[in-house]
This record gives sequence, structure tokens and C-alpha cells, in this order.
Amino acid sequence: MAASSPARAYDSGDDEDPVGSEPAAPDSGSFEGHLTSPDTTMYGQFTWTVALPAAPADKDSLADISKIRQFSDVFEVGSYEWKLEMYPYGDSQSDKTLSVFLCAVDRKQLPGWSQTAHYQIAVVNRDPSKTSTHTGYDIFRGKRDSAWGWSKLINLSKLHDASQGWVDDDGKITLQATVHVVTHEYMPVNRTYRKSLCGLYYERVLQSYFEPFLKDELQRLDKLCGNSVLHKGFSDFWAALPDAKKRQLLQITMDEVLLNVKARLFSRDQPATYLAADVIFKAAHDCSQSSALSEGAHRSLVGCTSLAVVSGGEGTVLRLERLTAEAGSGLSSLVSRNPEQLTAAGDAAGDDKSSSRVMLRTHGGVMRMSNSANFVDVFRAQVSDALDNVRALVKHLKPQSCDGTCLEAMGRQMLAVFAMCGMYITNVHPAYHEKLALQLQEDLIREEEEKNQKAHAKKAKQAEKKKKQQEAKAMKKAEDEEVKKKAEDEEKKRKEEEKAAAKKKEEENVKKKAEARRKAQEEAERQRKLELEEEERKRREDAEKAAREEQEAEAARAAQVVALTEPEEEEEEPSGSEEQRKRSQMAHIMRDASLSPVERQARIQAILAGKVDVMQHSGHSQGAAQKRSHQGNQGQQQQHQQQQHQQQQQQQQQQQQQQ
Repeated sequence: MAASSPARAYDSGDDEDPVGSEPAAPDSGSFEGHLTSPDTTMYGQFTWTVALPAAPADKDSLADISKIRQFSDVFEVGSYEWKLEMYPYGDSQSDKTLSVFLCAVDRKQLPGWSQTAHYQIAVVNRDPSKTSTHTGYDIFRGKRDSAWGWSKLINLSKLHDASQGWVDDDGKITLQATVHVVTHEYMPVNRTYRKSLCGLYYERVLQSYFEPFLKDELQRLDKLCGNSVLHKGFSDFWAALPDAKKRQLLQITMDEVLLNVKARLFSRDQPATYLAADVIFKAAHDCSQSSALSEGAHRSLVGCTSLAVVSGGEGTVLRLERLTAEAGSGLSSLVSRNPEQLTAAGDAAGDDKSSSRVMLRTHGGVMRMSNSANFVDVFRAQVSDALDNVRALVKHLKPQSCDGTCLEAMGRQMLAVFAMCGMYITNVHPAYHEKLALQLQEDLIREEEEKNQKAHAKKAKQAEKKKKQQEAKAMKKAEDEEVKKKAEDEEKKRKEEEKAAAKKKEEENVKKKAEARRKAQEEAERQRKLELEEEERKRREDAEKAAREEQEAEAARAAQVVALTEPEEEEEEPSGSEEQRKRSQMAHIMRDASLSPVERQARIQAILAGKVDVMQHSGHSQGAAQKRSHQGNQGQQQQHQQQQHQQQQQQQQQQQQQQ
């Protein structure tokens, strides 16, 4: 059979590529609310024989080749109308393959409708073994998601090859659609549909899903059972539990079991998982039937494990028996026989003594385990048996001879394994670890109490010893403090004496320095006064000397002028009274000692020019002499005051430097 490719949604109303939605069960109510048997009207098949249209001859039409499509007649399954949509030369996603889609016709549905369905689309070959079948599981709703199928169902070159057997003599192909409507979650499919799935995915279910799951569980249990300390600890824990507590731990709701099955085994993208989950859903459905069941009608044999679903007391009982080696040796070759022979062999071996038995009673949607032996040992034995049975079925039973009976029987054992796995993970394992935690807490408390007692005794002993040491230390400390105090007093007294002596010495030094500064200042003042007096004496002497020299020079110049003027008076006649007057004035000016040489020369030149009067000159010369004398006295007084002020400033600076 051809492997199925993932289904995709396609809108039959336009040419755009839609986006598919993740499927989910339309009704997520509890499993107990859906115990009715699968309705045969929810399953149906439709066969469509259709002629392939001729391909366009011109190249311009090839661009619209993806728009060529054909629809089948409408058929009804599960109160829903369906039809097939075919693109004989490929849709917009492929132009070299045949594209076929299953369409839900929504003309009878209200807005917002949706429906989940298993479906298969097969291209029938003349050789049934070459028929190409694709399997899908999707939600059909609205317009965008009303069609699901495959764009690349089969290659066109392969399809049109007459030797391949896909096209009949009339140039037609046959498409077969199988639809199984899912009305609620965990719903088992029709037996006929299950048989078709077994022909496709039987080995993959056993090898890729059941066997890896059982290996993981066995490996986890071996970590507990393979360790003698851990195993003994769990055995002691389980043996100490009262029966009421065991019954409380060994129960789980069917919803929890099937939810775990769906999480571990079901995947929309893997059609084989539909079958893996369905056989367990079928076993759960059988175990939840409340009607009376005959043991023979629901008994099966897989490997060395006998499985039976019987009605006993309240609810339905799933009984698993592991046959002895003697009984199993005669059954190992029966695995390859048909399911009817396996059931008959199980009835014949049912009277043999069994080495172990597990009973799971289902009532009110809750599964309860009645075996009171060590749960981990029983659980591991069932996982190991299930793994052996899976390997035996893979080895001896061929997919062509599988009609689903053995896989249904294996589904019952897997249901029991999933139930015990849920009990262990949800109830037993947490209770065991809670017990370990409590025991560890008690051990820690006990160890802490013992440790506290030892610590208290040790602390009391140390306190007594410490008390004696503190007393001895206190006595020694008192003696040391007394000695230290005496030494400190002596040191303090010595420092005070040294401090007083240093202070006295410092005061004497200060006095000596002050006296020295005072004497130095007095000496500096006296020396300065002497220097000023000497400078004043020298200045007077210089002034007197300069005045004498000036007078002598003036007298000499006057004598020269007189000497020059007297001969002229003798040689020349007086020109008149004016000339005599000028000469008389010049002679008077030369004899006036109060005039400076410059003033004499200026006056003489003025008389010669005829600009100076003798009386005015006399008055002016006297006033000028007095003014010069007064100015000279004021200058000397100001110079003397400045010298005194400079002396005072020098004395102040010397005092500041000494301080």
C-alpha cells in the first residue's frame, strides 16, 4: 500500500489555498456519557468511477489547467452529506499529480457547524495489492475547512500509464472514499474501518508505538525493582498499607486513562496512531458495557496471556491471566493462526492453573484493581508480558492475515497497562514518596533530637568549664587591672610634672624673646634716629654749602656785569636818562642777594628789552624772595614728616617680624 501523505484543507468555492485547522473531538464530555455502541450509520463507503478529461492542446490553456475539476455525486454518512472533488491535472499546488479532496456539503447545516471524521481516499488498481490508500483525520466546518484531502495523491505519468493498471479499458479511474464520522471523544471506529486500518498500519502500531511505550515503562520500573534497597522499601511500604488504603490507591477514572492514551499515542499527522488509539478505545468501550456479557464471547488469547471481559457483580471485569509455561508451550505456535483458532485455544487452556492474575473492574467510569499483591511487581510483570506479546505478534502474524481481532485483544492488555500506569503515576508513586518524605522527616527529627541532646550535654559541660575559666580569668584580670591602674597613675603623675616643667620653660622663653624684641626695637629706633639726625645735618650742610657757592657765583657774575657796564659808561656818553635808569636797575638786581642767578638773568634781559619797571621789579623781587623762602620752609617740614612716618612704619614691621 502507498504511504499516506498529510491531508490538507481546500476550499471548493475558490482557487486560493486555505489553512487547515487542528482537529479536536466535537464533544469532550466524560467517557461514561458515551457508552453506546458505534452506530453503523456513522460509517460508509462511496465508489466513484470517472473518466479523465482530455488535457488542453494549446499552451495558453495550460495556465488554467489547475482550474479543471470534477465533482462526484453527493452521498450521506452519519447524517452528513459528502462529495468528492477531483483535479485531474493537479490543483494550484501541483500540476503533475492527481488531486482529490473529500468535501462536506453544508447546505443542510446551520452557520458555525463542524464535524470531525476519519476518512480514506483510495485510487483503485486492477491489482488490489497496488491500490493507493491515504488516511486522514480532520474537522470539516464552514467554507474554508469544508474540504480535506491530498494535492499529490498519485503521479499523472504513472496514472496514465496503461500498463500500471490504474485506468480501465474505457479510460476511467475508480476512486473509493471511506468516511467514519466521530460523534464524541474516545469513540471507537467501525470494525470494518478498523480492519482496513489494520491492513495498512498493523506492524507500525506494534513496532513504532506499543513497543517503545512498553520499553520506556519497563525501564522505569527496572530502576525500582532492580535496586534491592528501593524494592524492599516499596515492599515494606505496600505490606504496611491497610486494605482500604490499597483500594483507594488502585483506582483511576476511565477519562484519565484514555486522556493519557491520546496524549501518548495519538497524532493527527500520523495515521497509524488512529489505529493505535482506537484499539484501546475499543477495549475501554467493551469494559464499560453495563449489559450482561458471556465470558466466551469476549475472551481472547495473545501469546501466553489470556484476556477476558466478563460481567460480574457491579460493573464489568477485565481479567488478565498469565498462563504457565506448560500451557504456553502448546500455544506459542498458535500465534500465527487466525483469530478464531486463537480464541478456541484460549478456551481450551483456560482451565490450566495460572501463575498470575490481574482483575480490573470498571463501574461508574472508574477502574479498580483487585490484586492485593505487591503492585510494582504485578505492574512490571504485565508490562513485560505485554512487550513479549507485541514482539510475538510482529514475528508470527502477517498484516495480510490480520483482521483486527488480535490487535483488539492487544488493545485490552494495553488498556490494562495504561490503567496501572495511571494508578502508579497518579496515586501509588506520590503516596510512596509521601511515605518516604514522612519517614525521612521522622528520621531527621529523631536525629535532630539526639543531636540536640548531645549538644545540650556538651554545652552544659562546656558551660561549667567555661564558668571556672571565667572565674580564674576574672581574678587574674582584677590583679592585672590593679597593677595597670598603679602604673597608669604613676605615668599620669610623671606626665603632669613634665608638662608643668615644659610650660614653665616655655613661659621663660617667651619672656626672654619679648625682652629681646623690645631691646632690639629700642636699639633700632635709636639707630634710626641717629641716622636721621646725621642725614639732616648732612642735608643742612649741603644746603648751606650750595647757598654759599651760589652766592659766590652770583657775586662773581655781578662783578663781571658791573665790570662790563662801567667801561661803557666811561667811553660813551649817556644817551639820556633812560639808559642811566636801565643801568641803575641792572646794578641793583646784581647786588640783590635774594635773587637766584636765573632770576637775575631774566630781569636783566627784560630791562634791556625795556619791559621791566624798577619799582615793580623791586616789589616783585621781594615778594618772590619771600615766597621762595616760605616754600623752602614748607618743603623741609614735609620732608621731615615723611621721614618720621617712614621710621614709624619700619619699627612696626620689625615688631611684627619679631612676634
